[in-house]
Amino acid sequence: MSTNAFTVLMKLFYEPSAAFASLKENSKPWIPLILMMGSTLGLFYWYYATVDFSWLIDHTLSAKPDMKPEEREMVTKIMSKNSMLITTMGGVLIGMPLFYAVHGLYLLLASKVMDSALPYGKWFNFAVWSSVPSLIGAPLMALQILTGHGQVSMEGLNMLSFNFLLTNFPPDHPWVGIMNSLSVPMFWSIFISFVGLRIWTGRKLLSCAVVAVLPYAVIYGLWMAKLVFFK
Repeated sequence: MSTNAFTVLMKLFYEPSAAFASLKENSKPWIPLILMMGSTLGLFYWYYATVDFSWLIDHTLSAKPDMKPEEREMVTKIMSKNSMLITTMGGVLIGMPLFYAVHGLYLLLASKVMDSALPYGKWFNFAVWSSVPSLIGAPLMALQILTGHGQVSMEGLNMLSFNFLLTNFPPDHPWVGIMNSLSVPMFWSIFISFVGLRIWTGRKLLSCAVVAVLPYAVIYGLWMAKLVFFK
């Protein structure tokens, strides 16, 4: 890891405006991308290598209390440690870059509205760098795996989720998914995205705040509306 990239990465946590000023000139995303994907892949491999798989199946099926016995038996036969590991790893390898690609495209379109001439590549890099706060969850996930005695759920790995910190909803609660998805690093990423947009575009505070928040507001707004109106 180059000293400059490491310095910029650390600055994102305590001086994001200075970090994004540096990144506007040189924003290659490989260091944070490798760190985020590598830590996620490593932690999930460790998780599946140590989890009590019979317990995990029972926990997973507990979210579906209305499932018929024959359906539970079929799902149990289909689920295996290797298949779930491969699916999870594939999700990381494909899903994370895809998320950054889509987020970068959104930022490109939003930047056009704000009269920015920066190309797509810059905004893809921005999307990667603004996700760096997710790294703070990695050591906590490792702690959960280390101390969980093989009986910790996937969602339980995230000690910074709102469900872990605030609500503690059971697996069959209708709001458990959204509360597991909301997390401290997510809001931290939104904040530093706002800061970065101010630095990169020079636009007003409100415009940058709207661009940073809008995709999350739409996604979670629709999710909440579904839970409220289509139970």
